[in-house]
Amino acid sequence: MGVKYIIVDPDELSNIELKNILNDIKMLDFQGSFRTFEEAEKNIRGGYLDVAFIRIGDVALNAYKLTKEIRAINPLARVIFITNQEEYAIEAFECEANGLLLSPFNRDKIQCFLQKKY
Repeated sequence: MGVKYIIVDPDELSNIELKNILNDIKMLDFQGSFRTFEEAEKNIRGGYLDVAFIRIGDVALNAYKLTKEIRAINPLARVIFITNQEEYAIEAFECEANGLLLSPFNRDKIQCFLQKKY
C-alpha cells in the first residue's frame, strides 16, 4: 500500500505532465485527477489521502478552501501547491502548504517534498 495522492489542476496538460512524473515514483498510489474544486471536494470526502497536489492561483479552484477540506479529513495530509508563478509562495505558506512546486515540474523536487515525511 503506497502513499495515496490526488492532483487538482484545471490545466489538463499540466495535470498529465505531473501525473507522468509521479507514476515513476513507486511509493505513490494515484487516487484521481480533478479539474474543479467541486470534483475534488466530492471525491475526497469518501476516502483517505496522504498528499494533494493543488493548482494555486485559479480563482475557480479555491485551493485554500480545498486545503481546509483535506486537512479536516486527514490533519497529517501533505498539501503541495503547484504553480508557474513564484509570487504565490507567500500565499501558499500562509495557507500552511507543505511545499510549492513551480512549473516546469522536476522529479527530484517532488521526491524531496515527499521524503520529508515518508
